Amino acid sequence: MGEKVMNAAGITDLGFPMWPQFNPDTLKDIQEPIINGKVNYWTGPKGMEFEEMFREWTGAKMAISCTNGTAALHIGISSLGIGPGDEVIVPSYTFIASSFAVVQAGAIPVFCDVTDDHTIDPAKIEALITPRTKGIVVVHLYGVVADMDPIMAIAKKHNLKVIEDCAQCIGGKFRDTYVGLVGDVGCYSFCQSKHFTTGGEGGMVITKDEDLGWECRSFRDHGYDVRTRMNMLALEEKLPYIHRRVGFNYRMTEIQSIIGINEMKRFDNWNLPRRKKYAAMYDAAFAGLKGIKKLPYNDEVRQNSYWWYPIIIDDEVLDIDAAAFVKALQAKNIPCYGIQWPEAYLESAYKDHIGFGTANFPFDSKEYTDPKSIEYDKAFAPNAHRLRSVTFSLFLHPSWEEKHIEACIAGVKAVIAEHTK
Repeated sequence: MGEKVMNAAGITDLGFPMWPQFNPDTLKDIQEPIINGKVNYWTGPKGMEFEEMFREWTGAKMAISCTNGTAALHIGISSLGIGPGDEVIVPSYTFIASSFAVVQAGAIPVFCDVTDDHTIDPAKIEALITPRTKGIVVVHLYGVVADMDPIMAIAKKHNLKVIEDCAQCIGGKFRDTYVGLVGDVGCYSFCQSKHFTTGGEGGMVITKDEDLGWECRSFRDHGYDVRTRMNMLALEEKLPYIHRRVGFNYRMTEIQSIIGINEMKRFDNWNLPRRKKYAAMYDAAFAGLKGIKKLPYNDEVRQNSYWWYPIIIDDEVLDIDAAAFVKALQAKNIPCYGIQWPEAYLESAYKDHIGFGTANFPFDSKEYTDPKSIEYDKAFAPNAHRLRSVTFSLFLHPSWEEKHIEACIAGVKAVIAEHTK
C-alpha cells in the first residue's frame, strides 16, 4: 500500500478512525426541530419521512420506527399474537435482547444451537418444537445472513411465525430480498455500534403484511388505533379515546429520524459498499490460510452486510485460543473483539428464573405449566460453547480506509506466524 504497516516491534503505525461517524449535513439539519419545537413524532414530519424512506428502500408494506432494537423485537413478537403460555425458539448465540423480548411478550424462550456460520442451526429446530411453540427468532448475527430456506420450511410445516432479528444485518439479503421480509416480521437496531445509528439508539420494524404493520404501529404507540387516528388527523377532527389494545410508547424522536434519514442517504453508495469491499479484502487474504478454519459464509443467495467479520481459528494448528489471539492482536494495536454472547441460557435471569413480580412471570406463573422447557440450568448448546474458544472478529467500519484493513490483515498473519505449532 506504499507505506509501512508494522514497525520493528510489530506495532502498527496507523490510527483507526472511530465509528460511528455522522453525515456532515446532520449537525445543521437537527437544529430545525430544536428551533421550531417540533421534536415529537406526532408534531414533526421527519418520523414518518424516515419510516417511508426505510419502507421504500426495503420494499416492505410498512416500516415502523421505534426507540431501539429491543423495542422492535418486543413490538414484532407481541404483534404476532405471541404471549403468555407460548414458547419461541431462539438461538443461544445472540445478544440477550433476542430472548428477553420473548420474555417481555410474556412467552418462554427455548434455546437452539447454531452452526459455524454463527446463526441458528435449522437441523436442531424441530426437536425443540412442542404444542406450545408459536415462533422462531432468527438472528442474522454479525451481518451474516442465516440459511432461511429450511427455517421457512419448518415454520410452514408447523404453522410457526418467523421473527428476523436484523439488528446487525442492515442491508443483508436472502435471494435478493432484504432480511426482515423473508419471515413474518423484521426487527432492526440503530444503536451506536450498528451499521449506522440514529443518535445512539433507535430501531425499525418492517413487514410485508399491511394489517400486521398497523398492529405494530398500535403496539408501538400506546395501543392507539393508529389507522383511525391518522385518518382523523387528516380530517382535522378531534381525537377521541381510541386505545384499542394495551400498548407501549416506543416512538422515535424527530432528531433521531433526521439522523436516520441522512445516514440512509449515504448507505447504498458509501456505507455498505465499503463494508463489502473490506470483507472481500479479508476474504482474499485469509482464504486457505493455515491457522484459519472458517470465514463468514457468503454467496449469491445469502448476501451478508458485514457488521463485523467473524473468524474461526484452527486450534489444532495454533498454540493459542481465540481469547489469546485477541490479546496478541491488541498488543499490535489492531482493533478486534472475541465472540459475542454464545450461551444466553447461562444468564442468571434464566438459570434462576428471575422474571417479573412475585410470580417471576412468565417462568413460574400459572399461565405456564411446562417445567421442562425452562430447565435452563440443564441447557447446553455444544457448538455455541465450542465457538467461544475459537472465534474472534475483525472490524470493517466504513470510516476506515484500505490501509486500515491491510494493517488488520498484516496483524492477523503476524499472530498466526508467531503461534503456529
